[in-house]
Amino acid sequence: MKPVLLGILSLLQFVSTSGDSTADQRRFNALKFGNSVPDYIIYKPSMGPLQNAFSVCSWVRGIRSSSNPSWLSYAVNSGSSDEILISSNGNYNIIFDSGWSLKREISSVPLGTWYHYCGTWSISSRTHRVYLNGQLIGSRSTPSGRKLGTNGYLVIGNDQDSYGGTLTQDAIFGGELYKLNLFSKELSSAEVQEMAKDKCTEIEETYGVVRSIKWEQILLKTRNGEVTEIESGCVESIRAKEEKEACKSHLEDTERQMNATLAVLENKEQQMNATLAELEETKSDLEDKERQMNATLAELEETKSDLEDKEQQMNATLAELEETKSDLEDKEQQMNATLAELEETKSDLKSKEQQLNRTEAQKQTTLQELDTTTQDLNSTSAALNQTLTELQQVKELLENTTCHANTTVTSHWDLLYSEEYFGGIFTAEKLEILRKSVAKLGHQNNRRAHQVFQDVP
Repeated sequence: MKPVLLGILSLLQFVSTSGDSTADQRRFNALKFGNSVPDYIIYKPSMGPLQNAFSVCSWVRGIRSSSNPSWLSYAVNSGSSDEILISSNGNYNIIFDSGWSLKREISSVPLGTWYHYCGTWSISSRTHRVYLNGQLIGSRSTPSGRKLGTNGYLVIGNDQDSYGGTLTQDAIFGGELYKLNLFSKELSSAEVQEMAKDKCTEIEETYGVVRSIKWEQILLKTRNGEVTEIESGCVESIRAKEEKEACKSHLEDTERQMNATLAVLENKEQQMNATLAELEETKSDLEDKERQMNATLAELEETKSDLEDKEQQMNATLAELEETKSDLEDKEQQMNATLAELEETKSDLKSKEQQLNRTEAQKQTTLQELDTTTQDLNSTSAALNQTLTELQQVKELLENTTCHANTTVTSHWDLLYSEEYFGGIFTAEKLEILRKSVAKLGHQNNRRAHQVFQDVP
């Protein structure tokens, strides 16, 4: 609500102080010219900005009935007496020393009545146009390339027939002017119409630097004869409009502030409603949480009781653990003694392992020798089998053979060593092989038995 209150207070303050404004009101005054030749204003304005385009506009109130009541005359020292010449009855509408009469059109406005006059031109359009109360009443072409002369005299209130002088009786204006302005552009018909709608608007002041010669500057120029400032009747009207516009602006600002405040309030209301809904949900959640908390508290009480029981059990268990600890310490001492014994046993086992490894090596050597002996025995057995076969053959031969008369034979072995058979069937070589094999077999068997009994731990 703060922006709304500030807006209302600001509006009330403006309304209460607007009547005491100290703004310069002189620009709202008109000029009234007397009925004699010396009643005029003359000076040299800066006309450079108007060389290529200009518009002369003013509110005019004709009072004097004469042949050529001229309210504006501009002349340069170039042999041309009338660069611009305008009379209030429409008889003179001249630029560049050439013009035409619009007396019939302008005479339609009764004497003593305000009307708006505007004459426009530009070098590009080459057309001089005259507007009465915003309506085009005449136009004429101008010479190609012709520009407005500069460094001339501007006379307001009469016609200068020579450069800066020779004012005449029949050109006395004797009327009133208001808001005479010269613009450095050719105003469009729409701009002229807007300007002619109301004498008491300030639309001319919106043109900025384009308004090259300003009414408020003319009011400050030196006056000759009887040229006085009078109220134009626009001060109250403009003040009322300004107050109305200001009030309207303040009201619009206030309305914007109120709308903004309403939008803020609506937004706040929406936020508050959303917050209330959230609070309701939060309340419901809190009630659920409270019920859950109460249930949790009951469970905690039960848990507390259980924990107390557990504590008692734990204390009993701790006592048991202390006893167990003592037992474990005793067991540890026993285990350390056992470990020492095991270390000794381990050392003995290593020694036994070394002995076993040596025995195993010897066994492997013996097995290799046995394998060799076995191979020899197999060879001997084959040889013996061969001998047995041969002996069998000898036996059979002996059985079928009789000894010679000169031979001493007492047994079959004697026969075996006889000359006839010893060198033939049973040779000395075979007998030596048989003898060595039997001896070797007996030696190996005795050695094996001795080694086996010696290595038994």
